[in-house]
Amino acid sequence: MLVTVAQARGAGISRGVLRGPRYRRVLGSTYVEAQVAVTPRLRAEAALALTPGAVVSHHTAFGLWTADDRPTDDGVVHLTVERDPHRVLPRVDGLRVHEVQHLDRVLREGLPLTPPDRTFLDLAPYHDLTGLVTAGDSLVRRTDLEPERLIDLTTAAIGVRGVRLAREAAALVRRGVDSPMESRLRLLLVLSGLPEPQVGYVVSDPAGGWLAQPDLSYPEIKFGIEYDGQHHLVDAHQWRQDIRRRENMEREGWLVRVITAHDLFQIPQTVVARISQDLYARHHPLLAA
Repeated sequence: MLVTVAQARGAGISRGVLRGPRYRRVLGSTYVEAQVAVTPRLRAEAALALTPGAVVSHHTAFGLWTADDRPTDDGVVHLTVERDPHRVLPRVDGLRVHEVQHLDRVLREGLPLTPPDRTFLDLAPYHDLTGLVTAGDSLVRRTDLEPERLIDLTTAAIGVRGVRLAREAAALVRRGVDSPMESRLRLLLVLSGLPEPQVGYVVSDPAGGWLAQPDLSYPEIKFGIEYDGQHHLVDAHQWRQDIRRRENMEREGWLVRVITAHDLFQIPQTVVARISQDLYARHHPLLAA
């Protein structure tokens, strides 16, 4: 499927044909037939074809590990190689090759990637605390990575760019976070000094039946917080489910607050103030009366 200029020449395909309508360029001197979709994986494969011995890393590895949860990407394919003074690194638009003393690699569907924990550490220089915790939450959700592993790795890491931020972020990564926006909402509250809410707490009725699982909650005071994305508004079935679930919670004495993207990005301090007032009103044990 993927062919370099050199391979094409060996197969009797001229450079002119490669640049014509039958083929499209993927990265540098790599091409595919025009009908082939250029996916993130294909771009990674093209980069590896140009850089023998490399592994996919940084933003590119994150995108492949987490599918639709990737953080803000610079549009570049990132690879990592072991440092070798005799190696000549390729200079290709859209490709960045990092060098390390020791290379961590795992195979995922035949593609060499940095492991999820190493990918988290590699992202540290490119993100603030909120962005890095959000990436960690996504890696934990989409892979078999455990938050404790991130703490162990970042604690042991020495002399790595961004390691202090990575250690701080690792301590805030949690299991069970359903989306990057929920990560951001949780961190907005925690970094503003409010008690940390639980993630994925299951609300039951008096008979033990399942009622709801709010995104964030303070079960000790029956207070739930939901993040509603755009799909909650445009999907009528989802909207009706949301209403029924919240009515069920309210019957059991729960207060439910709903936060949207507008709230989170446009009026974050209002969100913090409102949640703070609710915590005080419901007498959260960690807050003074």
